[in-house]
Formats: sequence, structure tokens, C-alpha cells
Amino acid sequence: MADLSMEEVQLLNQTICDGLDSRDPVRFKEAEDALEDFTRLKMREKGFARNILPIQKVTNDQLDMQQHTSKPYKVFEMEIDSPAAVSVPLGTTPRQYWIKSRRYAVGFSRILTPKFQVDVDELRTYRMDIRQVLSDNAIKDLLTEEDTKFLGQVDEMLIGAGMTQPFTGSVLYQQLSGGITRDSLWDSLKVLPNTPLSLEVQTILLNHITIKEYAKFPRDEMGGDLSADVMKNGVGVLEDVTGRRWISTIKKGLVPTNHVYHFADPKFMGKFLALADTTMYMRREHFMLEFWGYEYNGMTIANIGSAAHIHFT
Repeated sequence: MADLSMEEVQLLNQTICDGLDSRDPVRFKEAEDALEDFTRLKMREKGFARNILPIQKVTNDQLDMQQHTSKPYKVFEMEIDSPAAVSVPLGTTPRQYWIKSRRYAVGFSRILTPKFQVDVDELRTYRMDIRQVLSDNAIKDLLTEEDTKFLGQVDEMLIGAGMTQPFTGSVLYQQLSGGITRDSLWDSLKVLPNTPLSLEVQTILLNHITIKEYAKFPRDEMGGDLSADVMKNGVGVLEDVTGRRWISTIKKGLVPTNHVYHFADPKFMGKFLALADTTMYMRREHFMLEFWGYEYNGMTIANIGSAAHIHFT
């Protein structure tokens, strides 16, 4: 999304404030829609789970009935070679395993943010984008749930450093000594495909500190001026060199420094589904604006051999 000029921001803010001030429900809904569109865009930009396993919209007529619950589910055929699947416990969805099964399910749960309040008249004084002011906390709450639960489930299914995962018979959480070098980079890319499933790495997740280690490669290792290009242009250069997608995150609490995650193609990983993608509601009473967000999503990792964790020691 291109950055708006100061004049464009002020015009947008005025339009939203006018909509919030209006007694016309159509204009109020337009202001609400502007916030919702902005929130969904930022969710895609800032959330790594959504970039590793892209979210797909499903409709009511695509849902499947379950014998023991009235909650919505969607059932899929398991990949032939998949040893097991596991659901990601978003919201109140319970964790569930499917071992050597022909099918797996994606259950849905509603994730709600707290309700936030702001004085409408205070919004008139903002020079920054009002949409960002109103959506920032909601985005943080929703993405914390998605990214934390997703990566937590990945860590759990990989068992632990140096331990053999029973379903694949492979060690998918490995420690590589000697730090990050050209050799250790290419050695790390062997971990995921070196299983009976032979899945290649498509996406690499690391934090914004670790990625700077790749800029330290000498010219003879990186090739010409590529090290300088990595420092200047970031992940795009690494994608050109390795042929993989790189995702850099500031969430060091989830992705520690010198830890790198590898993921297979999403079609081999599973499903991240939305019955109701991020939705923002606003309600005005007198001079106070109350707003909150929610989503109704579900996620299942359909192949527990589709991820690896590398710790460069």
C-alpha cells in the first residue's frame, strides 16, 4: 500500500470524521468500511501466519456437518503421504490430531478484541491516519492470537531440538554450529526435504536481527555485491539468490534471534480458513465512539512433516 501524502491523509481523516458525525447510517457505514478495509490490509502485511499459510474464504454452503457438535467444520482429504495432521487451537478451538487418517477437519472459532473507546472530538486533532489510530490495538490483539498459536503448534509438532519426530522418523528441529554461513545456509535447506516426504522449502521465517547476519557474508561467499544489496534491499535479494520466499518479523519473542523456520508449499501444509475475515464494528453514543474487531477462523496443519526449525548456534 503506497504511503499517503499529508494532504491525502487530512482529506481522508476529514471524510471519516464527517461520516462519524453524520446521522446518516450510510455515511457512518462508509467510515466503518474504511476502517475495516485498512485493518484487513494491515493484517495481511503484519501477520506471518497469513503469509506462510494464506487465508481462504469459505461460505456456509461449503461447511460439513459433524456428529457431536453444531459448530462449523470443513473436512478435507488428507494428502496421501501425510503421516498426521493437527489443528491449531485458535480461540476456543480444541487441539485435535488425525494420525494415518484419510481426512482431517478445520474447526472454526471466533476471536474477539477488547472494546476500545475514543472521544470523537479528539479525532479531529489527529494529523496521522485515523484508520491507523483506531485499528492499531485491534490488529495487535488478533495477530498475536494467530501468530502465537500457529508457531506454538509448529514447535509442539517438531517435538524439540535434536529429537526424532515419531510420525516422520526425522529430526526436523536441528541445531547447526558455526553460526550463519553460506555452507550452513545450504545445509539448513536440506533438513525439511531430508524426510520420506521430500518436501522442499518454499518459505523462510526469521526475525529482523537474524536476517542481518546474511549481509555479513563476504563477497566471495555471497557473490559480488550481493551482501551490500542484502543490507540495502533486504529479503528481496535473498529470494533471488535462494529461490525461496523470506519473511522477516520484528516479533523476537516468537522467533528468537538465530532461529529460522522453514515451511513447505502451502498446498502441502494445510488450510487457514475464514468464515468471517477480520471485521470491525463501530458504535457511537453521544460523543464517545466504541469500536472492536473480530474474526471467525480455523486452521489445521495437514502435514506435520511440512515445517522445520533451525537453530544456528
